[in-house]
Amino acid sequence: MKKILITLIACFTISVGFAQVFNTEHSSFFTKESEKDIYNIHFPSAYGFTTLHHLDNVMMDNTKAMVLTKYDQEMKAGETMTFNLPKLGLRASDLQEVIEIDGQLVFLSTVMDKKSAKHNLNAQIYSNESMSVSDHKVIASFPIEKYSKSGFYTITISPDNTKFAIVANMPFEKKTQEKVMIWVYDMQLNLLWEQSQTLEYESDRSYDEDIFLQNSGTVLMSKTIDAYKKSRSTKLLTFNGNSVVTIDFSQDGFMPMNMKLINVNGSPMLTGFFWNGKKTVIKINSKEGNDNDGAFLYDLGTHTLIGIHEWSDTLDASDLKSLEVVDVTVKGDDIYMIGEKYLYDSEFRKNGNTLTTDLDYLYTYGSSVIVNFNTKGTLKGFTPLFNSKQYKNEAKEKGSFSTLVLENGLRVFSNNDNHITMSSFFVDQRETFNRPTVIPFDHGTSTVPNILPHTVREVKDYAIVYYITQYRDRYWFNKMTW
Repeated sequence: MKKILITLIACFTISVGFAQVFNTEHSSFFTKESEKDIYNIHFPSAYGFTTLHHLDNVMMDNTKAMVLTKYDQEMKAGETMTFNLPKLGLRASDLQEVIEIDGQLVFLSTVMDKKSAKHNLNAQIYSNESMSVSDHKVIASFPIEKYSKSGFYTITISPDNTKFAIVANMPFEKKTQEKVMIWVYDMQLNLLWEQSQTLEYESDRSYDEDIFLQNSGTVLMSKTIDAYKKSRSTKLLTFNGNSVVTIDFSQDGFMPMNMKLINVNGSPMLTGFFWNGKKTVIKINSKEGNDNDGAFLYDLGTHTLIGIHEWSDTLDASDLKSLEVVDVTVKGDDIYMIGEKYLYDSEFRKNGNTLTTDLDYLYTYGSSVIVNFNTKGTLKGFTPLFNSKQYKNEAKEKGSFSTLVLENGLRVFSNNDNHITMSSFFVDQRETFNRPTVIPFDHGTSTVPNILPHTVREVKDYAIVYYITQYRDRYWFNKMTW
């Protein structure tokens, strides 16, 4: 009996010894200059990180300031610099994309000016080593006559992060065909190719389309025709700098919805969610969200739908509507795709018993689901994630979630329990997540703050993750180690 007891104790000790412990330390608190200020973490390393913060694209036409600050490994602030996005006439550009690559940030911003009769897309490159920014460069432009017919830009980045594409939809003109202009650049702002194309579809003020850029430099457009009719169909257009090739993407029982381009062992594929077309027609601005009936995997090399899987009977899919692809991870023979319901709405603000002309903006995140395929498209399972939550105005920064593969497990960072939570999936190892606790105010009690999911950043080849947490009007930088 004693030998058995000793053996059990030894086994327990070994088990505890292999349990993974995730610890977190936090910085001193800081407050934002404005509730509309957005913070992101860049260049995470064992020696610290750099933050970028700026106002969300508010209606301030004269100045759009970008503020960058370096922090050391103890999360203490060091050097800082500020620069402005470029102007056209008296109008300042709106930030559209920030691309991080090899110690640099590529800032892409758009601006239009009626007097100049131009709609431009600008690029500026920030160097983290020298804390300097280049002069702005106009890398895309087209003429406009008025703001109500100004066209629009879409920017997309290749999965390997080596190049980006700009697709410009030309201003709407009655009784004409849709026109697009396309530019593909590498990350040093060298133009790889450009193309102007008139499509076979009628010009409109907006389109239901998604743009993707393959690692090869080929641009894809998934374009839905008659989106809100029973005749709905989706075409897949391929641009290579010289011509455009169009094929049918949708088919009976398969209407692709939100999706993402991924690279699977060197092969480009699209994965996302679909509608089977059997029930109600897709609605404009549906308050409940539009139906999704399952997940798919499409091989772009062979133009083959290699995986199409409707929700299983064991999954409560009643609220899996208007799903956005939040993240896709390819690990070995597994593909983990995470989708989340996303809805946006607004309402007049209530002031006592009366309504004002001011608007509150409402953001719904969830319900959500993890889809696990193998790389051949075979379904390995659906895993329900979180229920629906709604956030108002700037509180949206606490919405949604972020994912990382750490220690061979899929980790999901969220505020699912009304404070920071790290949930783990597809891992057998026992673990403990020691959440950060803060004393937010003098003479107060300790509390667990919320996480800003979009700020989660992993340090490659080190057991370190940085992120920002929040409680009321105070914020903290955090460093998780294991």
